[in-house]
Amino acid sequence: MAEFEQICRVDLRLKEGTINNHLTYIKRYLEFCKKQALEVDSSQSIRDFLSSIRDGNQNTYANNVKALRVFFRECLQSDTAKRFKIPRSNQGYAKVPSKEELGRFYNALPDWRSKALFLFYASSGRRRNEILNLALKDVDFEQRTLRPMAEESQTKHTWFSFFNEEAVEAYRRYGKEEGTPANGNMFEGASHLNQVFRETSGKTGVKITPQMLRKWFCSEMLSKGVQEVYVDAYCGRVPKSVLGRHYTDFSPEKLKEIYDKANIKVLL
Repeated sequence: MAEFEQICRVDLRLKEGTINNHLTYIKRYLEFCKKQALEVDSSQSIRDFLSSIRDGNQNTYANNVKALRVFFRECLQSDTAKRFKIPRSNQGYAKVPSKEELGRFYNALPDWRSKALFLFYASSGRRRNEILNLALKDVDFEQRTLRPMAEESQTKHTWFSFFNEEAVEAYRRYGKEEGTPANGNMFEGASHLNQVFRETSGKTGVKITPQMLRKWFCSEMLSKGVQEVYVDAYCGRVPKSVLGRHYTDFSPEKLKEIYDKANIKVLL
């Protein structure tokens, strides 16, 4: 497993969360093979293992397949796992919360750090860890701009994205309440975010996650007439090759102009 971890971290330059997930899934697979007395490099072993996943979550299944593909390709130099398909996500059809539901959830959050995180997710479209790991040096509060992250994985990228005045005010109150972060991370000590969101979902009856807020952002921007290609850019879904060929269209100035014109508001 040490070799697999090094391959993920050094050769493939995967994010820490992805590495940890891959290690967890491969450990489970190897333990499953040992317990069932199965060969590791076997299509039937993989088939039996994937059939044992019972939580009904399509993403869990997909993440296991992804980990197995990397492990077999990089460590075993085998194509055995390549035949197993990654199921397509139906995220585009997910129901997003209304503004009334967003407000109810926001008001039930326990502190200004959680509220600031909530508003940064909802007004920027960035991924969960991209906001949690934000460094102050990557944020321009005057222009309300999030710069591309210096450290990116090979599969997920960021480009210039933005946040609204609601997020600025919530972060100002968080800073007044907690003080300036000592290590340069905007949201120092926010690793308990998932628990906070789960508890607040239970209190309000409104299920909200960072991923749901990302979907809400996309839906809201599209409803305001922002072209899908620009929404993708805010969310980091534009390949670097496209940015290179069409830099003028995706310049920070152009993206900021479109963002400001949309005038996105999260709370009523």
